[in-house]
Amino acid sequence: MRRKYRNKTAVRLLKALDYELPRIRVALHKLTGISQPDMADMIGVSRQVITHHIAGRRHTTEVQEAIAKIWQVPKEELFDEHKRTTLT
Repeated sequence: MRRKYRNKTAVRLLKALDYELPRIRVALHKLTGISQPDMADMIGVSRQVITHHIAGRRHTTEVQEAIAKIWQVPKEELFDEHKRTTLT
């Protein structure tokens, strides 16, 4: 399996095993070695913003897209489509 698709494949397999999305997102930190503070620095937001998005308590489209890009997984694979807002 090519490294580029490893995270996407892991997400799909965990979904097939009925893992909830917040648990899958937490697992990606361990799979990638990218911590929440590191991710916050990459995106330019606070660690708390990352924590809330990973847990599913916040749903800002731009942050979700940035998280998905860092993990190289389509946003639709990581976040529920019906829970979206944009930054204003």
